[in-house]
Amino acid sequence: MSSAKAAAVRSFGKFSASSLSSSVVDLGAFTVLCALLRPYLGGGPAIVAATILARVLSSLCNYLLNYFLVFHSHTSHGKSASLYTVITVLKTLASALLVAVLAGWLPAGIPELAVKIPVDVALFFANYLAQKTFVY
Repeated sequence: MSSAKAAAVRSFGKFSASSLSSSVVDLGAFTVLCALLRPYLGGGPAIVAATILARVLSSLCNYLLNYFLVFHSHTSHGKSASLYTVITVLKTLASALLVAVLAGWLPAGIPELAVKIPVDVALFFANYLAQKTFVY
């Protein structure tokens, strides 16, 4: 394998590990925040608030891991954080819209998760390319 291919494989492996780590942060923060907020906000509002706060925290962790460890970026944080945020919002909207549309085309009884998993896997690869090309 050429050194360029090896470097690309290492970069994608680090990106995958960063994403997995950020998912752990997201789920852990969500769990803790739900427990902390539920007594004050009630069930539904606590879940919404915990989801948003946990996603912000995990996105910050993901951004920093990608900036320093995955892509070894020297781009200014203002520029890269702004582009990262735009891509993250677009990825989230694309996931929601694609899953909603595709799930609507499927026969009743097929779980949305059966659509969400392949959609999010495809978006994961697109996200890697977008971050590598535009953010870092």
